[in-house]
Amino acid sequence: MTALVADIGGTNTRVALCDTPDAPREIARFRNAEFGALDAVLRHYLAGLGETRITEACVAVAGPVRGGVGRMTNLDWTMDAATLRAATGAARGFVINDLEAQGHALEDVPTRRLMGTANADRTEARLVVGLGTGFNAAPVHAVRGQEQVHVVPSECGHISLPVWNDATVALAGALADRHGFASVEEALSGRGLLAVNAHVAGSCAHATTQDLLAALNGAPSAQDHATADLFCRILGRVLGDLALVHLPWGGIYLIGGLARAMAPFFDSHGLPEAFHDKGRFGPFMRDFSLWLVEDDYSALTGCARYARRHA
Repeated sequence: MTALVADIGGTNTRVALCDTPDAPREIARFRNAEFGALDAVLRHYLAGLGETRITEACVAVAGPVRGGVGRMTNLDWTMDAATLRAATGAARGFVINDLEAQGHALEDVPTRRLMGTANADRTEARLVVGLGTGFNAAPVHAVRGQEQVHVVPSECGHISLPVWNDATVALAGALADRHGFASVEEALSGRGLLAVNAHVAGSCAHATTQDLLAALNGAPSAQDHATADLFCRILGRVLGDLALVHLPWGGIYLIGGLARAMAPFFDSHGLPEAFHDKGRFGPFMRDFSLWLVEDDYSALTGCARYARRHA
């Protein structure tokens, strides 16, 4: 069985083949702007490989999936099982949310503990949280007595940004003025980090997220430190809220390029304090552990795992 898997992000699509869930191969990256639809990406990818027999196809979409149909929030792309089968020749096609794919990958990818002393327990609820082009989270529930897991899709990056002091009220106001609504994603994503920097630093703000990250890793200014403080404390507050909603005793797992880039600054810029800042529930919050998924291709692995579980 050879599965074609794809991780469709807001900017790029990564495609691979998987013969086993934990071994994506022939990985290729394509810029979404250069293609009119996903099937064009997949046909182009397969044409470059020569004759390849695909038994199943599963793609992870950075957007809502309903009734097996996925839609991008920033592209005019619509994907369903019939489209995947026609483009790949696969007998079965699956379209899932990108965070859903991450949840299915947790058994197969390397992780590193960032906070908390509790060991990860796969029989307990877990939570995957993605920080990259966007922000989202999804709870992962084990099906007792089976190898199956159930990943609940959501679009929680578009809930209201929490505010609790003058700094966060001011940031939320600035984001609402720009976008009409201050959401979590507008602060906790690649563009969100840049927006926080623009709010904090004004005319001294960095032009790109990459420039800001380079400064944080080099010789950060006072404004760079203030940006990291605000970003990390907001992230800690949001993660704490999500922990109380979902009770992920099995761990909270951060995924995505921005999560990996900002992880070195979490402790020094107040994320743990913000996470635990729940008044009389502060001690309760210490029962949750925070982990970093270090595999950049974990969504591809999750797609393969999903396809195997549903074949």
